[in-house]
Amino acid sequence: MNIRNMKLDHQIQPIAIENRNPCFSWTIETDEGNWRQGAYRILVSKQEGQDFKNESIWDTGWVISSAMVNIPYMGPELEPDEGYCWRVSVKPEHSEKVITSATAGFETALMKPENWHGKWIGEVADQDYHMFRKSFSLAKQVKKAKLYVCGLGHYEFYMNGSRVGQRELEPGWTNYEKTSLYSAYDVTELLQSGQNAMGALLGDGMYNVPGGRYVYFERSYGKCKMLVQLNITFTDGTHGEIVSDATWRMAPSPILFSCIYGGEEFDGRLEQPGFCRADFVEDDTWEPVNLVEPAKGRLLAQNIPPLKVMQTYEPVKIEETRPGVYLYDFGQNFSGRVRITLKAQGSQVGKTVTMTPGELLDAGKAPDQRVTGRGYRWEYTLNAGEIQTYAPKFTYTGFRYLQVEGAVPKEYAGDGENPPIICSITGEFIYPEVELNGEFTCSNALFNQIHGIIRQAILSNMKSYLTDCPHREKLAWLEQTHLIGPAIMYNYDVHNLYKKLEMDMKDAQHESGLVPDISPEYVVFGYHKGFIDSPEWGSAIIINPWYVYLRYGDTMLLEQYYGEMKKYLAYLTEKTHHHILHHGLGDWLDIGPNTPHSQNTPVPVVATAIYYYDLTIMKKVARLLGNKEDEAYYDGLMKSVYEEYNLQFFDDQTWRYATGSQAAQAMSLVFGLVDKKNEQKVLEYLVKDIKARGYATTAGDIGHPYVMEALTGFGKSDIINTMANVTDKPGYGYQVKCGATTLTEEWDGPQPDRPHGSQNHFMLGSIEEWFYCGLAGINGVRSYRALDEIQIKPHFAKGCDYVNAWTMHPYGKVAVLWERKDEDVLVKIQIPPNATGVFVNEFGGDELCFGSGEHRIRVTGTEAVLL
Repeated sequence: MNIRNMKLDHQIQPIAIENRNPCFSWTIETDEGNWRQGAYRILVSKQEGQDFKNESIWDTGWVISSAMVNIPYMGPELEPDEGYCWRVSVKPEHSEKVITSATAGFETALMKPENWHGKWIGEVADQDYHMFRKSFSLAKQVKKAKLYVCGLGHYEFYMNGSRVGQRELEPGWTNYEKTSLYSAYDVTELLQSGQNAMGALLGDGMYNVPGGRYVYFERSYGKCKMLVQLNITFTDGTHGEIVSDATWRMAPSPILFSCIYGGEEFDGRLEQPGFCRADFVEDDTWEPVNLVEPAKGRLLAQNIPPLKVMQTYEPVKIEETRPGVYLYDFGQNFSGRVRITLKAQGSQVGKTVTMTPGELLDAGKAPDQRVTGRGYRWEYTLNAGEIQTYAPKFTYTGFRYLQVEGAVPKEYAGDGENPPIICSITGEFIYPEVELNGEFTCSNALFNQIHGIIRQAILSNMKSYLTDCPHREKLAWLEQTHLIGPAIMYNYDVHNLYKKLEMDMKDAQHESGLVPDISPEYVVFGYHKGFIDSPEWGSAIIINPWYVYLRYGDTMLLEQYYGEMKKYLAYLTEKTHHHILHHGLGDWLDIGPNTPHSQNTPVPVVATAIYYYDLTIMKKVARLLGNKEDEAYYDGLMKSVYEEYNLQFFDDQTWRYATGSQAAQAMSLVFGLVDKKNEQKVLEYLVKDIKARGYATTAGDIGHPYVMEALTGFGKSDIINTMANVTDKPGYGYQVKCGATTLTEEWDGPQPDRPHGSQNHFMLGSIEEWFYCGLAGINGVRSYRALDEIQIKPHFAKGCDYVNAWTMHPYGKVAVLWERKDEDVLVKIQIPPNATGVFVNEFGGDELCFGSGEHRIRVTGTEAVLL
């Protein structure tokens, strides 16, 4: 029996804790069944080689509790830039046996503005970039060195000839008026006694978007700038620091153009190899740096998973589409960049290789950028080196194809070929280094493909916030964060990412209480008010922290942002007329002739249903936080909205809400707006409509997740199963049949004769949740059972011979494998220690309850038996 996954603030061995009360968590690894924790004890001490040589600064003593997650540190105030270690001991329930963990470490960040001692250095003009360097000498042996960097918009940092870390597009995007993120690195192994040097490159990112090529918006928070602090502890116990100041030097950067929306121009002739080495000799291009105005807002340590190159793709096909123009097909749509290696000759210095990416091709097999942003490209100008490698640094896009001009693939190069030769091109898929939290597979190949294109779209749009698409906009539209949030949480650990999203919404919230549809609010659309203020989008500030609580057992966001949640709900309440909301985008991108605007479902139905959902959540949150006055207030509002909603929209003769659309029926059912005595009739109308359309969906961005939830929750997963197998009407199967490799923006987006819209959106991906909670039966945020009680209610779908899925519960892995055996279904279930399982047979019969461990169940009709 061992204690595993020891985390502080949901990170293993973090080195940039800024939270005054970080939370501890752990899991238990044991073969013992029915294991439950009876008590725990946490010890924290100053770090000294990750051992408890010093007296503990905090000892919880033995706490009688089964809690293993989200336990806040309540000891003396943590010191900035300090190392600590901790361990936990637990006792099983009804036992005095003690299990003690290994020692885990964590380090704090700078924590307060006064702990930064450097000056901001940077650029004074748009698209005028420099290399920055600082040489310094260390007379003593280094015991510990920690580097802090805030480089806006993005940076790469180097020390003694090596790149510091492998993070991309660092730091994360924020509302820079309110918050700028900084990162910490342990660079002990990169320093040396004697002479040292460090350096950096900067790019604009989202911080400065001045234009020059395609941009979705032009906006600037200032020019590129950087703040650096290197804290050093020497072996004799003394300390030193190197900071950014006027002693740093700069020279023209090889980056001539850098735009998050437009691409990059890189002139290899301006590279100065080794500029960050101690033995580098500066020439006359180097000059003193510019001291610039500090960034506005607070500095906050970044604790979201860093972006990295997580996967690579090799071309599956190369062809010459026109003389001297070559097309690379990576066989897969993804978001990121390419890395090209060229073989050149001295006579080719100054020649430019142009790389143009695209999701689709036009009739001439050139990248079609009409939807993704015309003119996006990467340009590399050759230097005198024989072998040269280039990858864009501060920009990315979504693409499958790459057109290359100015160089010849080695496969096409003849003897004595003069242009530079392409030795290799590799696609680099960039997304956060998130923990994989789940996997799904089944015997239905189509379902596996649907699962694949949805996950590919999720990862393509997972950056430092969740983007709508990885090319045209790259914006944080909020509705998808809660609509597809449960599906994302089955697959990936996004606990800290959702904490950051909530901060973004707080920073974006208007004085009126409005939470804009896009947070950070980098652009304001003037041609439709719904693009600024739509309840289905802004309600993410209420729904997301509730889902985080249900999924991870974490109340911190509810406590920390309760005021902002109340403020937004008060804003919506003020906008009601007779308790009904009338504004917003409604069921965006539903199916019909008037795409993309909500056409099947009236806007007031969608907006008011979401408003009612907000009220139900806030009532529960108020109760959870012990605020009885607020609980009573929201309960009263709920009753008024319920009554008015049914008075205005429900037809008790036809059992329809408003137009009777799939979205209207489903949202009314899911949110509890239907009288219990009418639920079956309202459900029947929904099912009848789906069947009448040949099992095709009509719901859009907002409505479709609730169609999935209504059918799942009311025992109609067989309808979803049939819908998901349809390939001749717009929907999931249709997209796979049409060759989509990522989920598209519109249901019929990959239409063969007229592909349209973005080919890389995840907002319609709600069936992903059904794969886990419907087919596999692992309930997530839709379950209202206690955290330590896990319900398993699989759907034994027609056409499926087996389903195999797992996801991570806060206490460990939950896994379900069911497969047909003659007339029976055998179900294998894994429940993590400290939790209990409840098996519910979809055909009826008694529930089966069991403890942690592995269990086998045979299902024969309504009879389910533990084996």
